[in-house]
Amino acid sequence: APSSQPCPRLQVLSRCVATAQAGCGWLMGRACRYLAAWALPQFLIVTQGDLQLLKTETDRLVLLLSETCLEPKDTSDCLGLPHIPQGPPPTPWSPQELQLCQQLRSVASSIQHFSGDVLRMFSSDCKRMSAEIFDQTMPLGKHWRVGLRPDMPSSPSAYAAAAAQAVLGQVLQGAQLLPRDAQAPTLARVTTAFLEAWMDHILAQRIKFR
Repeated sequence: APSSQPCPRLQVLSRCVATAQAGCGWLMGRACRYLAAWALPQFLIVTQGDLQLLKTETDRLVLLLSETCLEPKDTSDCLGLPHIPQGPPPTPWSPQELQLCQQLRSVASSIQHFSGDVLRMFSSDCKRMSAEIFDQTMPLGKHWRVGLRPDMPSSPSAYAAAAAQAVLGQVLQGAQLLPRDAQAPTLARVTTAFLEAWMDHILAQRIKFR
């Protein structure tokens, strides 16, 4: 009697799709949760470490499947070599297997898009939090008039130190746990958001340093 069990290729594909979907869902949920809680070290590890690893491996798997789905070509004729039998042709891909391949490509695309979206969300939240800190703590008006100060400042302003620690300090702490090649882009992105929020606040409040 013929076996009722699915072929090994179908089983492997099913497990690959299930693993990729589960990993993608878990990482997306964790990333959003950590960002909402402003748990930046955990957020950076998940998005710049785990998510990038899942993205790399899923892309490799999609590429491997794309190459496997291609019909093998006999290059002996064009190379002028004698024809060598290559054994029986591979089993054609079933509609269910092709559907699983498409699902895996869809998961890979979702991971790719989320990888970019989550960084934009991160930058936006960093800028928003920085703006809130500057709005609450940065002095206005006469504080910045040099003529009214007894001497020139010799240390960073308390508001600037607090803002830098609240935003940049946490990012720096989390970035130290990342691979070296992922540290600089992360720090550059959050520093840009921080400085943009600072400049926007200065312009909005019409603060003049004189």
